[in-house]
Amino acid sequence: MKKKKMRNITKLYIVLGVLGLTILLLGVTIGFLIGNHMGRKTAQKHDPTEETAPETDAGEKESGNSENIPEIIVDAPENDVNKIYIPARERILGQIPVNPYNTDFFYLEDGFMAYHDENGKKISWLGVDLSYHQENVNWDELQNSGIDFVILRCGYRGYSEGGLVKDEKFDEYAAECNARDIPMGVYFFTQAISVEEAEREADFVIDLIKDYKISYPVAFDTEYVSDAGARTNTEEIDEDLRTEMCIAFCEKIKEAGYYPMIYASENWIRRELNYEALQDYDFWAPQYLEENDFMYDFTIWQYTERGFIKGVDEQVDLDISMVDYAEFVPALRETVVNGGEIIYDE
Repeated sequence: MKKKKMRNITKLYIVLGVLGLTILLLGVTIGFLIGNHMGRKTAQKHDPTEETAPETDAGEKESGNSENIPEIIVDAPENDVNKIYIPARERILGQIPVNPYNTDFFYLEDGFMAYHDENGKKISWLGVDLSYHQENVNWDELQNSGIDFVILRCGYRGYSEGGLVKDEKFDEYAAECNARDIPMGVYFFTQAISVEEAEREADFVIDLIKDYKISYPVAFDTEYVSDAGARTNTEEIDEDLRTEMCIAFCEKIKEAGYYPMIYASENWIRRELNYEALQDYDFWAPQYLEENDFMYDFTIWQYTERGFIKGVDEQVDLDISMVDYAEFVPALRETVVNGGEIIYDE
């Protein structure tokens, strides 16, 4: 009886084993058939010999022939939009930008100041300021004197009446610079006592220079006037108002496509301006020393007010620029006027 029971159990195991093997084989077969079918569908979908027409916004398909797909025209001006790149420059930033230059300023054999890199290579550009105070200029000699740029006083506001006045020599000297392809910037001596007056000064300057090629900055000359009766000495002007006037002038100049700059001494910046609010603008620094220790960041150094240069009989202010503005400023106004794009390198 016991042997018969064991045989029955053995038969049961055999039957279950055969049944399990059959189910396994059936599953493999079904899986193979499904996989093969899906593979054929995938191959058809991605067959590189067939081009699937793109769907439109309405969900309908265009013709499968790519040559018949209509070209999409993006609205664009008749001329390509031009771009101007404003190069980045090194700035040492803390709470305020400070003087980023080392002590490699020294006079060359020709008697002019220059700045040099760590390898002794000159990396500055020589300039001269001119106004009606320099009445006689021999432009042939000046052009061959070694200068790289000229900054002209285009105008000023009167001390007492406050009228806007064009420098008597501006048109003559500006025409000479442009005719000789001498890079030229301008400055305006301000006596503004309100933001509105600073904006009018900017408009006045823009009108004066609109017919000339400007290759260097347009500077807002803000400084102390020794005349006790001057309007900026008789009106109360705090550092916030003076700073707002600088910004108003510079923004107007920038909107017109020129490159704004602020002319101010170290003491004037420290006592009369909120320098933190003016970090977007380049500074022109007057400091009459052989070694520059100007506290703040600057790009042009007016290093003497008693310089001499060929072609000018009178003493002149001499400058060196740490930036070759002529490399990009001439294209700036053209870009703005034509609706181009200004890109400031980081």
